[in-house]
Amino acid sequence: MIGETVEHPQYGRGQVIAQYRNGAEWLVRFENGLRFRRPRQEFNGQHPEEKPLIAAAPSYAPIPMPPTQWDARQLIEVLRVGVAPAQHIRELTIGLEKERASLSEGLVQAHSGGGAVRAIIGEYGYGKSHIVELTAREALDRRFLVAATSLDLLELPPHRAFDIYGSLMRNLRYPDSDERGLGPLLEEIASVPRLRETLKDLASVEDDPLTVTATALSKITSSRQRTAWENWLMGGRRVTLMNRATPRGIRFPSIYRVGNNARQIAYLLSGVSVLARLAGYSGLCILIDEAESYSLLNAYQRPKASLFFSGVIHAALGEDGSQVNGADLPQHRFRDYPLSYGDRQSLFFLFTVTRSDNRMPLEDWLGEDQILELDPHHSPQEIGHFLEGVMNYHAQAYGYEIDERQRQIRRGAAEHLALGMRNNRLSIRGVVRLAVELFDLLYLYAEYNAATLLDELRNQMR
Repeated sequence: MIGETVEHPQYGRGQVIAQYRNGAEWLVRFENGLRFRRPRQEFNGQHPEEKPLIAAAPSYAPIPMPPTQWDARQLIEVLRVGVAPAQHIRELTIGLEKERASLSEGLVQAHSGGGAVRAIIGEYGYGKSHIVELTAREALDRRFLVAATSLDLLELPPHRAFDIYGSLMRNLRYPDSDERGLGPLLEEIASVPRLRETLKDLASVEDDPLTVTATALSKITSSRQRTAWENWLMGGRRVTLMNRATPRGIRFPSIYRVGNNARQIAYLLSGVSVLARLAGYSGLCILIDEAESYSLLNAYQRPKASLFFSGVIHAALGEDGSQVNGADLPQHRFRDYPLSYGDRQSLFFLFTVTRSDNRMPLEDWLGEDQILELDPHHSPQEIGHFLEGVMNYHAQAYGYEIDERQRQIRRGAAEHLALGMRNNRLSIRGVVRLAVELFDLLYLYAEYNAATLLDELRNQMR
């Protein structure tokens, strides 16, 4: 084909000097000296080859899953990574009766007595994050506001107290709406004059940041200005947009991002619990996960983290109930703050810690009944109850009827999984993942004998 003379209706006669796309396009040097790359069909005498018509394959339109099956499928996928989804946290909890009773007692104490604290100690994979989410669900059901965050050595280390406070306030959850953050609570207080006056009377310091914000919001109509004030209370950054709405006759309070700010942060968290009570909620529940990164801090950073945690503990338990000496917590060099807002607070504080040589000095801060150590050894009965739930959801997710093979696994695997935990071959997260894998095998391989599977499982757990 290359070198052949061809005729183009527009450019005239020329010679093919190259081909592209398997001959579908030609590069032609025409007699007038021009060179163009054109489709082969444009040249005289060239027609596309006719191809036999092929019937189009019928399009596949899968039948959509019913909502219940879709939900069950999502639940199973979450269990594959070793965690239980929040909406099913209670029914998919293995054991923890003693811990759940202590948490419920703490929430009741926080509402009726002003505050309570719980510290959770456990190794990696023992279910500390599960406890945090379980507490969040329990607190929301009891109409607490829930502020939860997870610490990270790089992004949110334990010694950066103000960043922890900001994360808690931005993640504030409500029991009766999907809104997040401190804004909705402030709006509710600011809109009722009686609540603003009550808040002002309860404040322990003059020109209290919460009272000043509520007063300013009551007079602002601009959404941008309202957002600026809310962000200031959560982030400590004042912008010029706030100047017009600053109430007259007050000294604008500072929110200290650096320095000895543990007392002010504890004061503000206590104050938010007072706001919650005024708005008709039960109080404020603070949840901090992954506090074990404390042990990875440098020696000079740990005192800063200790000030924050001990300050919030003192704010929750008060002078009489706390083992923390309030006098040991330094004031900021520019302004003094008490460790709690005043009366009518309801503050519940829970944080998790991994057992290590350099962990927080919990025994210096809390009593024995306030420190919960997670037991990694669950009974076959507790695991069997969990397997029952996984079996039912697995069958619903994949649309099959439970037969004797699944029931045999549910009965027999509980003992072997409990043995694996006693022999330290499995963590609680490993039990959750393995439970799903067992029912996966039975579903995927109809010929898989349940007795054989149980024998293999027993040999692995010895």
